[in-house]
Amino acid sequence: MTRLRSSVRLAIVALTLGVPSVGCFNSEKLVERVRNNAIRTRIDEVKLGQYRVTLPRNPQTGEMAEVDVKVYGETLRYKINEIEDELKSRAPEIEDRTLQVLRETSREELADPNLVTLRERLLTSMNEVLTGAPLKSIGFYQVRFVRH
Repeated sequence: MTRLRSSVRLAIVALTLGVPSVGCFNSEKLVERVRNNAIRTRIDEVKLGQYRVTLPRNPQTGEMAEVDVKVYGETLRYKINEIEDELKSRAPEIEDRTLQVLRETSREELADPNLVTLRERLLTSMNEVLTGAPLKSIGFYQVRFVRH
């Protein structure tokens, strides 16, 4: 019984000594740190343009196809202004590279419902041009394929 009481006493003393240290934090600084982290890691969209290209003829059928896409990129929200400035200043290069990637699109890539390979190629191409703030991913507001 004496052992139990001394163990309980030790636990009470330990808790009593530990309680003041639990309350020693600045909740405002903690909230500010969490808010700043959320702002810095928030992902947002930036418009990259609308593109329309005619693909080379299908060698088996002779059929032609058009690809019409409206592209956006995802990046950290606080980098949006930097990317938009770079998009304006490098618009001709971005347009040229995007059209080149789209023209090289294979029929197999177009058959993928998620267009994974096309997205990856566009992302790589865009990030080679956008040196200041790279994109995290590429998406499409609109995708249209027209066969002629």
